[in-house]
Formats: sequence, structure tokens, C-alpha cells
Amino acid sequence: MIMEASHDIFRAYDIRGVYGEELDASIGERVGLAFGNYLLKNHTEGKVSIGCDARVSSPELQNAVSIGISKAGFDVDVIGMVPIPVANFTTWKANSTSEPYLAGVYITASHNPAEYNGIRFRHPDGTGYTDGNIEIKRIFFEEDLVESDNEGQIKIHSTEEVLDTYVDFVSDKVGSLDGIKVALDPGNGVGCVVIERLFQKMGAETFSINNTPDGRFPNRPSEPAPKNLGDLISIMEQGKYDMGIAFDGDADRCVFIDNKSRAVSAEKIGIITSRSLIKPGLNKVLAGVPCSMILEDEIPKIGGELIWIRVGDVFVCEELKKHNAAIAMEISAHFFAPGLTEFIFDDPLIFSLKLAEHVVTSNSTLAELSDEIPSYPYEELKFKCLDSIKFKVNDQLEKTFLEMGFKVETIDGVKIWLEGGWVLLRPSNTQPVIRMFVEAIDDSRLSEIKREFKAHFDEAVRVVS
Repeated sequence: MIMEASHDIFRAYDIRGVYGEELDASIGERVGLAFGNYLLKNHTEGKVSIGCDARVSSPELQNAVSIGISKAGFDVDVIGMVPIPVANFTTWKANSTSEPYLAGVYITASHNPAEYNGIRFRHPDGTGYTDGNIEIKRIFFEEDLVESDNEGQIKIHSTEEVLDTYVDFVSDKVGSLDGIKVALDPGNGVGCVVIERLFQKMGAETFSINNTPDGRFPNRPSEPAPKNLGDLISIMEQGKYDMGIAFDGDADRCVFIDNKSRAVSAEKIGIITSRSLIKPGLNKVLAGVPCSMILEDEIPKIGGELIWIRVGDVFVCEELKKHNAAIAMEISAHFFAPGLTEFIFDDPLIFSLKLAEHVVTSNSTLAELSDEIPSYPYEELKFKCLDSIKFKVNDQLEKTFLEMGFKVETIDGVKIWLEGGWVLLRPSNTQPVIRMFVEAIDDSRLSEIKREFKAHFDEAVRVVS
């Protein structure tokens, strides 16, 4: 029996759902064929790369999507279980060869629980799709999909060779890590296949937990939030290691624990690493609008120019194409360093190595580097809001705040700068909620802003309902 696909599995950045209930091999094959039909609009032949994370269902879904793409007449190179930055790198690296890829595909549900899986599409430069996702969804549901008379070939590549090529590339970008001791937690995700190897190759002494790929995520959730990192924090409390680093299931996000066993915010990590990446002519720093106001103070101090951008790694890449930026960051711990890597997609593997190198060469601890940067009270709240009205609520809030005379930023939700802090209300791309991000100079001001702008949200819902 063929599973019927719901429109809901097609998200802003990818296709994602509970495997066996919302997504399965039959849908995966049709997605692959729809993607092939999308490529047929501009190409008659060519190759697509495909890789996957360590989820239990990923090999089956990878195979199904590969079959669908091949039925459209395109060859498929299966690179297997590698971190998504490695898959992106492999797609990008082929641009310098005589046989570049038309696109890439990666099978993952990122930080979602183990029962989920998903499909992501990549451009030849390794970056993700935005508008293309909308067109693929339309083709999937509305067009009679065409199968080619000349079915493409599916070729299984050596995953070890793919990893070797990536490791060699990274080794040329980062200096010696001799003397640093690092605790690593890949979370039983796909990062297990290469993270420890990278750090050891560069000279670091490592201790790893949850370092066997297991798509059930038996030891902690895939989400590398500090609340899920108790085991890593306990190891850091022993005082033996200079830093701890945790990754999510597909290894495109990393969270840092300092030598005092404290989680360090993504913004502070971005500021510290920027000191090694910013240079004359390469000084722009991009940050998602929910990021801390410490960036507005600290980035200019090191010669950088801060530019606020929309949330979402695929949108960050689009902004990086517009700006000659050294670095970009998101509060969710996505890090981009085109000034280091040459490519523009996020890669927390090479980024974490670069941070470790900065700690080594600065003769300071990560805790000392972090404590040099101020911290302000910050909170994220989530309000239920129906998908049918959440963007109308956003428009109503923008109208209200402009009428009130606030300085308003609307690149992603509605952000307002206030006396002693700021607030951002933005509709979720994937859930029936509006999130409110608040930061202030002290706890009292934080409470005032939360109370005032929750009331504005409630009134906006009342107006549009």
C-alpha cells in the first residue's frame, strides 16, 4: 500500500515527517522523481550526490530517493553516512572537477527525535534550497511525473574516501591544536564518523562520549541544547579538559562548554572566533535577528561590521552570497566561516577546530575569553498561534509598533529596539506558534518587556481573529 503524502511534510527548508507515518520509501521515491523532474527543466543529463545521517530509516530513504532521481534520467552518486557539512563539501568540491554535480541531496531530520526523517536539497555550491522547495512541492502534487527512457545509474562511492578528502581539506585550514584537551559529544549522531579523528589529527587530546553512530539516539536527544548535555557537563566539571563540544544528529550545529563547565552562547563563540577571521576587506559579520545585542557592541571593537539577517541556514547562505562576509552565526548554533573555508554553507566541524586553535594561540582559557564579553538576561518564549493567522498577527504587530513610533526591523518577524533592551516576535516556519525573544540590561527590565509585549501579542490575535 502506497502512503498518501501530506502537504505538511514540505517545510520551508526541507521535507520532514515521522517515518512510517508521514514519510516512507514510497514517498521518498516520488520525491526523488519530482526532484528529477525539477532538474529536467534546465538539464537533460548530469549527476546528483546523496548522503545521509545515522538514523535507522536513513539508508532506506536514501535508496528510495536515489531510485526516484535515477528514474528521471540522472545519475546518482551515493556517498553514504557522512555529516551534512561533509556531504555539502563533496557536492561543492566537485565544482572544481570535470564532472560537477547538478545538485546534492541529504537524508536527515536534523535535531528532531529519532522517529523523524527528512530530505534536503542542495545547490552545486552545497547550500540549501529556498524557492526551489516550493517548486518541487508543486511538481510533487500537481504534475504528472515523467520517467526517462534512459534511466540514470546509481553508483555507490567509498564513504571512507569521501571522509579522507574532507579531512585533508580541513587540515590545510586550521593550525596545530597541540596541548589542548577537548571533550567531545557527537550524541550518537553521524558526527561520530569523523569528529574525533579531526581533532586528533590536528594534535588535540580528546575524550569522547556517545561516539558510536546510533540513529535511536539512546543516550541523549539529538538536540544539543545545554539541558540535554548533562553527561558532557559532568565530564567538564572534572577539570581535566579545556573545552567540551556537543553536536546534533547530522552535525551541522555545535554547542560549546567552557573549562568552568558552563555553556557558552553562540554569540560569544562567534565573537571570539571572529577575532581570528576578520581582516581588512573581509570584515562583515552576519547574525540572525534573535541574536544578542552584545554583537552590536563587540563586533565593531574588533573591526567588524554587523549585519542582521533572517533566521534559517538556507537564508543565511543567500545573504552570504550578497555580502563578502567573514563569518555568520545563528542563535541555534549554526556557524558559517566563508573567510576560512572558501565555501559558504555552515560547517561546525571546521568552525570548532578554528575556535580551539584560537584558544591555543591566545594563551587564554575559553572561560576567560567568554567572561571578557558581557552577558545580559535573555529569554525565548513560545505562544500558540494558528498557522492560518500567525502571519496576519505578524502584520498587525508591525502596524501597531510603527504607529507607536518604534524603530522596527521586519526582515524576519518584527524586532523592536527599546530603552534597555529589545524584543522580537516572529512566526515559526514549521509550527503553529509565534516566538518572542527578549533581552534586557537586567532582570527587572526583562520582566517589563515580556509583560508589555505579551499584551501586544494578545491584542493582535484578538484583532485578526
